[in-house]
Amino acid sequence: MTMIASLQTTTPEEASFRPEVLVRLEQLFQNLIQENQLQSASYLLAKDGKIVASSAMGRRTYKNDDDSPMLTDTIRRIASVTKLFGAVAIFQLIEQGKLFLKQAVSEWIEEFKHPMFERIQIWHLLTHTSGLWPDPGYYNEPNPFGHWDVRFAFEPDNEDTAVNEDERLKLRKSAWIRSILSLKPVCKPGENWNYSSAGYALIGEIVSRASGMHFEEYVIKHITEPLGMNRTFFDVPAELHGEICVTNEWDVSRLDKRDRTYDPPRTGGGLYSTLEDLFRFGQMLLNNGSYEGRRILSRKSIERMTRNHFEGRNLFAYSWGGKVASMPYGMGPGVTLENEWISAGAYGHEGAGRSKLIIDPKHNAVIVFFVPSNSDWVPESIITPLQIIGSGWK
Repeated sequence: MTMIASLQTTTPEEASFRPEVLVRLEQLFQNLIQENQLQSASYLLAKDGKIVASSAMGRRTYKNDDDSPMLTDTIRRIASVTKLFGAVAIFQLIEQGKLFLKQAVSEWIEEFKHPMFERIQIWHLLTHTSGLWPDPGYYNEPNPFGHWDVRFAFEPDNEDTAVNEDERLKLRKSAWIRSILSLKPVCKPGENWNYSSAGYALIGEIVSRASGMHFEEYVIKHITEPLGMNRTFFDVPAELHGEICVTNEWDVSRLDKRDRTYDPPRTGGGLYSTLEDLFRFGQMLLNNGSYEGRRILSRKSIERMTRNHFEGRNLFAYSWGGKVASMPYGMGPGVTLENEWISAGAYGHEGAGRSKLIIDPKHNAVIVFFVPSNSDWVPESIITPLQIIGSGWK
């Protein structure tokens, strides 16, 4: 077990955590690596703002001619954990008086001024209850592919309908929005839970329009830099590419910086980060919005963002075949109930089945782990670690 040197540390005994459970956790990860279910794994467990344990194992890259080890400061794409940064950005702008949760999306994005979409509000996007189409594969369809990705990628410039160059540019920039709205909603706003990364792309667009900055620039300036998250990027600098965990050629190709003028904001899953940086972000949430003297959000915003917004309601979710009669969800994070291994009231987000951030207020703890794999989803690498960690508190 290694420790991250730049942060305060404590021992498992001082943190009231059974040390033998950490041995069990590391053995789980080692077994999954040996079985070729994972390429590597790393984790960080913190309590009271101090690191209890952190470790890394396996290989940083899939390439046979590169045996670089996975390290605790290795950079990794965090996928949908990025959505939490979008939620924080929205609440910052609410505190600045620039928007509000029950504001119609159509007040920011004119394409929503249609009877099918005009009732959708910002909080619906945050909670995945807008009724917009969910992510590919959500309904276990046989050939999942994002319909709006396809339409956006192949849509012509609409030069025939453009009045002038400004109009043509506007059509190009709104192509991805119109593609999202090309299908009728799957339900009324607030009726069901349907996980929609498209909805979070729209969250990013609202952040951009309300702040006057590109979403990616806003997050770096107002969230990651103030928190000292110095190894968190949307575009990792070329000189750090050799410190990124990659699992296939697609991972490598995503590192190439390109023109994103007409692309959606990367709110749904565009950030790269490290264990330490995500700890800083998670500790800020745990501290009711501040970290090392820097205030990111108010206590009230943290409370609104992280509580189960649907307590007492039967909010149905299909959720990739796992039918849920009442989905517990906040305005950004998922929320844990009584029947889980992690404490009731804990919250966080998973990233494409390969990363996890959990904030546990009951134990004043932050949990982060990366489990890179080429498999679609390895439940033993996401569910089992939480069971093991949850069993470790004295």
